[in-house]
Amino acid sequence: MFLIIIIYGVVIYPICHGISQIKKEKLFTTEAGKRIVSSLSTITTTTASSTACASLCTSDKDCMTASYYNISKQCKLDSDCNPTTENWQNGILIRLKTIPSDCSEFPDGTIDGVYTISVNNDCIDVYCDMVDKWTVIQRRQDGSIDFYRDWLDYKNGFGDLSGEYWLGNDKISNILNGKSYSLRFDLEDWYGERRYAQYATFSIADESAEYQLTLAGYSGDAGDSMLDNDPPLNLNGQRFSTKDRDNDDDTGGQCALTQKGGWWYKWCTYSNPNGLYFLGTEPGHSGIYWYKWNASIPYYRMKSVTMKIKHLP
Repeated sequence: MFLIIIIYGVVIYPICHGISQIKKEKLFTTEAGKRIVSSLSTITTTTASSTACASLCTSDKDCMTASYYNISKQCKLDSDCNPTTENWQNGILIRLKTIPSDCSEFPDGTIDGVYTISVNNDCIDVYCDMVDKWTVIQRRQDGSIDFYRDWLDYKNGFGDLSGEYWLGNDKISNILNGKSYSLRFDLEDWYGERRYAQYATFSIADESAEYQLTLAGYSGDAGDSMLDNDPPLNLNGQRFSTKDRDNDDDTGGQCALTQKGGWWYKWCTYSNPNGLYFLGTEPGHSGIYWYKWNASIPYYRMKSVTMKIKHLP
């Protein structure tokens, strides 16, 4: 038996983290005769009713699901949005009805930060840049995280979502799957100048196709360092490469080893946002560079790079 509970009488898209800072209303579904067996509980307490338990979940920023026990009046909050459940005669399973699939679905007024989204029935944490509702998939800013890593690390993701990180090729591919997305690079040099490069079409295949890149439609003021055809360094159609998986077109070498990162290398690349982090502007193939940034200094090293994606309606 399913029942919809509307807390405070207003139906909106609920957010997963930071709920108390934006809205207090969430839409829940309840299912009698079930309980959560996940170990990700955040609070266990007693409440007068399942509605009160759902309301308590609303006020907890980490709560995604909850179990209520009619006899003991026990309310158990859980941070797993797709928890393992089991039949339980006196239990009531409470879960959010809608969880955003990317940052664009969070309500207006949501602040920047780390939030949970649901992709293919799995929950993943992402950083949301909420000025224009971008989902951030990569950030370089201080050299605190080593990006010279192997295939498995780039597949699963690494780093700190509040600092430097790569979200993970599997997660990125799953978010992009079946929808139209744009990609934006926000870049900054060591003199504080900021520019951007944006691509109207962005997708990557799954691991079976080695995360092959589809990219088109440049705009911006940083210069196009992804789709250049002279020399032939257009990265559209390239497969991803790491130091232990060589998918580039350079028959005389291995770009991931010389550029010191994981990327869609060709004969190598005019863009290297996952290269080594160096302090200062001295040019070099192994650093973080955006070739078209400075026409007089090729491979000019950048201070910061952020990659983010946005769903196109």
